[in-house]
Amino acid sequence: MVVKRQPAQRIAAILRRIAPVPEQAEFELREAGQVKEKSSIGVIFSPRYAVGTVMLCLTYFMGLLIFYLLTSWLPLLIRETGATMSQASIITALFPLGGGIGVLILGALMDKLNPNKVVAVGWLLTGVFVCLVGFSTHNLLLMGIMVFIAGSIMNGAQSSMPALAAGFYPTQGRATGVAWMLGIGRFGGILGAFSGAFLMQAQLSFETIFSLLAIPAFLSATALLVKYKLGQRQPPAAQGEVEKLQKA
Repeated sequence: MVVKRQPAQRIAAILRRIAPVPEQAEFELREAGQVKEKSSIGVIFSPRYAVGTVMLCLTYFMGLLIFYLLTSWLPLLIRETGATMSQASIITALFPLGGGIGVLILGALMDKLNPNKVVAVGWLLTGVFVCLVGFSTHNLLLMGIMVFIAGSIMNGAQSSMPALAAGFYPTQGRATGVAWMLGIGRFGGILGAFSGAFLMQAQLSFETIFSLLAIPAFLSATALLVKYKLGQRQPPAAQGEVEKLQKA
């Protein structure tokens, strides 16, 4: 009823049946970030939200590019360093293994600090550790540790993106904004799977490939900082949906 903007009096009457309050109580609805556009697409591309929409889509696109490239091609890339198939499989399995840890850590930090900055730092660290993977070929144990850390941070940052997007948009455009980000991001996953074949065919060194893979992560971090600086900075829209219920 709040989303459909039903009369406040009707909402108050229903709430009184659930939890009785004095008849004189004043029920007031207000949402932060309201825009004039009636269509949900118009909302996410309105001047207030357009920059943030583009930056969120770019970040998710780059994240899935990294994820699908590594999950698809990491075993073959590791085999090129002289590792056995068993060793390559174990190291590859470490990449998604720490995702749950990363999600819990980043989620807790997002509750306490600015979410844009937290996830941006996550992408920055992802780029650093992905790059370090490329320079750990001399020690498979060290490579496994770097892959685990990179995967934990990267999966945590990527999994935090829907929550970040949901908190950015008002109710009237929230579902559409998140859907656009997820949909455009899928093209990054497709590109990532094909990019691995191109990099292998180019016969680039292991170090060079992982140095190049750090670039999308750094771009993701930059995009979120741009969203924070130039996009609409506001508290999560859901916090403003029912702002006040006070006695007259």
